[in-house]
Amino acid sequence: MIFLFFLYGFSGANDVSMIQKADVGIGISGQEGRQAVMASDFAMGQFRFLVPLLLVHGHWNYQRVSYMILYNFYRNAVLVLVLFWYVLFTSFTLTTAITDWSSVLYSVIYTSLPTIVVGILDKDLSRTTLLKYPQLYGAGQRQESYNSKLFWVTMLDTLWQSIAAFFVPLLAYWGSQVDGSSIGDLWTVAVVIMVNIHLAMDVFRWYWITHAAIWGSIIATFICVMIIDAIPVLPGYW
Repeated sequence: MIFLFFLYGFSGANDVSMIQKADVGIGISGQEGRQAVMASDFAMGQFRFLVPLLLVHGHWNYQRVSYMILYNFYRNAVLVLVLFWYVLFTSFTLTTAITDWSSVLYSVIYTSLPTIVVGILDKDLSRTTLLKYPQLYGAGQRQESYNSKLFWVTMLDTLWQSIAAFFVPLLAYWGSQVDGSSIGDLWTVAVVIMVNIHLAMDVFRWYWITHAAIWGSIIATFICVMIIDAIPVLPGYW
């Protein structure tokens, strides 16, 4: 529900409680008082700005937020499931699949920047198209981009990808002289490459900063893993 509050002829302060009750409070800045505008989620100077706010930015925001919720569940669950398969495979030993530093840096460096950039800049449809076809705004009301079915499909996709990320490197080096730390690095790199390519496949509109964030994060992962393995004093060193 959306409440519009015209401040022309109103004291402003009287509308604050209603704006705070609304799902989205929109204030029209007028000649009297600014209390309602200060309490609103969005403020505009003219009523005509409401159309692009709803049809364009409303659609973009719904699409971005919906995808980011599913993607963040996916990218975090993939790493957790890889650790889970390791625990099962090693019969619940006290060793870890990856270093402590890689566990921390996964959400700080390895995968954070692409998520932020795509979540802010990605656009599935142009402004002209959204204004020309107002019915596209109904996608959010029909929950087309985020619903329980999409969530469980994403979780199933996450499950098999985590199995592939764990067992492909393991079986590829089965019987070789590669030690556990090296396999752990392979799992880290495999997960980072997989989740970033997964994100790249879903991007609608590419910018130079999108390329820099996604491919730069993969390169940064290789650099960080080599640095972590090269410094014995770091916690979690094998």
